[in-house]
Amino acid sequence: MLTMKSISGILLVGLLSANAHAADVSVEWKDIESYRDIEAVNGVQERFEQRVMQELTEHWQTLGAQLPEQHKLSIVMTDLDLTGRVEPTFGVGGSSYMRIVDGASYPAMRFSFSYTDAEGKELGSADDVRLRDLGQGSSSKRSIMGSSRDGLYFEKQLMDDWFEKTFKRD
Repeated sequence: MLTMKSISGILLVGLLSANAHAADVSVEWKDIESYRDIEAVNGVQERFEQRVMQELTEHWQTLGAQLPEQHKLSIVMTDLDLTGRVEPTFGVGGSSYMRIVDGASYPAMRFSFSYTDAEGKELGSADDVRLRDLGQGSSSKRSIMGSSRDGLYFEKQLMDDWFEKTFKRD
């Protein structure tokens, strides 16, 4: 039987070979049980966590494709608070839950990272990166349209913004 640790390990190995012409990006998910909000809505919690980890790991891989070949970016995720909050709903069929997304329920994440060149020289690192979107971009039409197609749109936007600021190209 697979555990969350073995699933995340398998996920990591499968994604490391995703793009041979980009930086090697590894993502480790630590202590998922302690994350602020990675709660499934009307689904199996373990499958939901696996999907979230896979999609965000793939997004780190996509971002890493912009970095030079043979460089290494290591990410250790330590906390995640998904956009919105889970609330009960009541209807004809009984009660269920839904994730409510509003201006007061913003995404946040914490991680550490290390970035090295082909020779192993450290080019950047941080032990406790804290990203948060306090709703600055969530009211635009573009954000609303994008978020309707991608359940992790706002979390990926946080990652995109951090990546752009951290790895600026001149």
